[in-house]
Amino acid sequence: MSKKRMGSRIAAACLALSLAVTAAQVAGAVPDTTSTAVESGQDQAVAFTDLGNSYAKDAINRLASLQLIGGQGDGLFHPQNKITRQDIAVLLSKVVGLQPESTDDAIFEDVPADSPYAPYIYGLSDLGVMNGRNNNTVGAADPLTRQELAVLLSRLMEASQVAKAVSTTEVAYSDEQDMADYAKEAIAEVTNQRWMQGAGGNFNPLGNVTRAEAAVIAERVLNARFQQAEQADFTLNTASLSLMAGTSERVKVASANGEKLPFTPIYAFDRPELGSILPDGTFVAGPTPGKGNVSVTMGYKTKTIPVEITNAPQPEQQDEQKDDSTREAAATVVESQPAENEEAGEAAEQDDLVNVAPGSFTSVKTFGPPDSYFQTVEKQYPGPVGGLVTPSEEWTGFNRQFGRKVTVALSQDKPLERVALTFRQQKSSGITMPESMDVEVSRDGKAWSYAGKVVHDVPVSEDKQVVRTLSVTLPDIEARYVRVSFPVKVFAFARQLEVWANESSSWGGGAVLLPPPSPTQMMEDIKAGNRVENMLLAYSGAYGDRGNWTKDDFLPMVGYRTSDGYMRDQMFDTVLFLPYQDMAATKVGWQGYLNDLFGTNRQLDALNSAMREYNRLRGTLYTTPTQENVVLALPYPAMSQTNFGKLADNKPSLSFNPAGIGEEQAYENRKQALEWYFQELLKRWNKAEYPYLKLEGIYWFHELIEDGAPKERDLIRSMASMVHDEALRFYWIPYYGAPGVQEWKSLYFDYAFLQPNYYSDKPVQLDRIEGVLDTVSKYGMGVEIEGDERMYRDPKFYQTYYNQLVAAHKLGMDKNNVHAYYYGSKTLIQSATSTDPVVRSIYDDTYKWMRGKFDREEYYEGSEMP
Repeated sequence: MSKKRMGSRIAAACLALSLAVTAAQVAGAVPDTTSTAVESGQDQAVAFTDLGNSYAKDAINRLASLQLIGGQGDGLFHPQNKITRQDIAVLLSKVVGLQPESTDDAIFEDVPADSPYAPYIYGLSDLGVMNGRNNNTVGAADPLTRQELAVLLSRLMEASQVAKAVSTTEVAYSDEQDMADYAKEAIAEVTNQRWMQGAGGNFNPLGNVTRAEAAVIAERVLNARFQQAEQADFTLNTASLSLMAGTSERVKVASANGEKLPFTPIYAFDRPELGSILPDGTFVAGPTPGKGNVSVTMGYKTKTIPVEITNAPQPEQQDEQKDDSTREAAATVVESQPAENEEAGEAAEQDDLVNVAPGSFTSVKTFGPPDSYFQTVEKQYPGPVGGLVTPSEEWTGFNRQFGRKVTVALSQDKPLERVALTFRQQKSSGITMPESMDVEVSRDGKAWSYAGKVVHDVPVSEDKQVVRTLSVTLPDIEARYVRVSFPVKVFAFARQLEVWANESSSWGGGAVLLPPPSPTQMMEDIKAGNRVENMLLAYSGAYGDRGNWTKDDFLPMVGYRTSDGYMRDQMFDTVLFLPYQDMAATKVGWQGYLNDLFGTNRQLDALNSAMREYNRLRGTLYTTPTQENVVLALPYPAMSQTNFGKLADNKPSLSFNPAGIGEEQAYENRKQALEWYFQELLKRWNKAEYPYLKLEGIYWFHELIEDGAPKERDLIRSMASMVHDEALRFYWIPYYGAPGVQEWKSLYFDYAFLQPNYYSDKPVQLDRIEGVLDTVSKYGMGVEIEGDERMYRDPKFYQTYYNQLVAAHKLGMDKNNVHAYYYGSKTLIQSATSTDPVVRSIYDDTYKWMRGKFDREEYYEGSEMP
């Protein structure tokens, strides 16, 4: 593609902002594309019949499932066949995320411009990874030698900024004399990196690389890229943008350590009617003042920059401001230039930007399994004939089912520059803006790359109707397939999915490197439909170490670890975080709990770290990582509180006590305090972006229905609606005999567990245990399993713990049910880490009970204890 000056694009963008763009129709496209499925690589099962017990079997199957490598027909992979240089070019390009690009200048005689290998070989050549030979060829069809692969990998490490492993010992192979001088350093590097290893003290540099070896090595490179994307750390040269209409400023991205960026930054904007952001980060303000948000994505991390556009000064003001503005422009770290200074004749370049989406084949899929009821509801809002890509003012409605993935298949590869989709918020109708929109691109519809995210600042509480177009700018990417993903809470309404192509790209930023789709995002499809099975209560925020959960505390709770240290399986799939009962019902008290909950290296952050380690130990970190469900508590606004605190400086402190202010005002104050807390909770959760945690639901902290509290039932139902508007579930754990137990469904709770209260000072008889289970069965509740540290030393409490397991097992409640588990503070950790076989067996038997493998049928009696 031709590379023109960025200045011409700035002028073109400014001039075009006030014009309506007429979408170009794709000739010969099928009008109704909504029923045409676009196959995704993740939907295709891959099974090769010739892998047997090959050491490369797992790597081959994984790469094949991601459509990064294919077989050779008839269900065969031929793992021992030699791999060619052109095939390794395709494989390495895909795993490293190098975006292929067509070329008109075929410099290698054995790789013509129309070769399917050309975009990959010339891409690696431009990146400095694959060089030609003296005879103007690249040896495309030649078998690849091991030393050649070592050199390619060494250069690829440099180009993609993969940190090179520090050598602790000198690499020595007995066949060093067979190595070419140019390859020796590279062989040492890839050996230290553990990307390639010798055998029997030899490296075999002249040996040919097999397809099996290539797959194993490619998977190691892919894992390194996943880790880079996950840990991407970058800085921006500005925290905000403030510029006059008709001017431009550039956002620059730099690596936090000063090195070259491992991925190409992606820029996005949520108000294209106010301006646009170009592929190099230059923001171009249009003629209309307003505010918006620029999103910057690098790897899997996204940062936002607020943007404010002000009116340009009147002509008579310009002379007075000229000197000041000149000095300010010189002082600022953000590059700024008036767009109108560009040559007007170059504005015609905007004509090259064409919406190529209309008429394209599309498919729409839900996150997780589809729900027939919700699909029936959304059929009332089908949108225009032809689907989302049709230029139309008609809205398409999406009802619940967690989210949507919309795939667009263009007629052919196109040089893409922008992807945009318009959403609407109308809270009174249950329609809310998705928090964000993600974009992925693919050349073949099989192997996908992650191309960034766009977010906005429309609050969920906004009552006015809002229409926003979320737009992601792409840097010189040639692709035929585009996929946009967005969450759906209750209703999401969208229209006019646009894919803009530009035949005269202005990109001058070199090779484009993008990460693969995040494994945690890929797992959303599976997790979205999964329910909670085993939920651990984790008290925090007070009592020193007892209320401070660390990564090491959580690890044996999220994963079942055998006594010899092997991480066999998941243990608790959900953690309920809740404060201690004596937390003050004040704004300061609630804020203090939030600060602790979202602190560094404890509570939520520690759980996220534990889940990352769990996935590493299970070998799923970069394949199919498990996410832990999280349930967070709403603190209780006790009606005795007369001085909660101010929600705003100009407002009085809230009282929850109806004495003096009346029941209605007390109810409103309690409701306002909870709504404030909930929004603060969501804001902090969304900002934290824990990759290995999934917010599953919200917990009502009070353990009974307080009949004397102002409009208690109305308050609970209002909170339930608030929680459900965020597509979250509402949880409750009342105690045995608590008022309101039988009402839990009419109060709009999704799950309720009965708290048995076994752990008092009085012995618990078997009829009490069985009575609890009768109540659970009668009202369709879940059961809470209870234990505390006394069960390790007192036979009475030991037998109570086991007898509840036995009773529930005999009634079949240990299978296909949802359970909560209370262990005081961190009691079960003592069992998991104990060397005492009796104490350790409590942890092991609890795991067996969770899995329906607990086989004890007899109750413990008297003072019986092993």
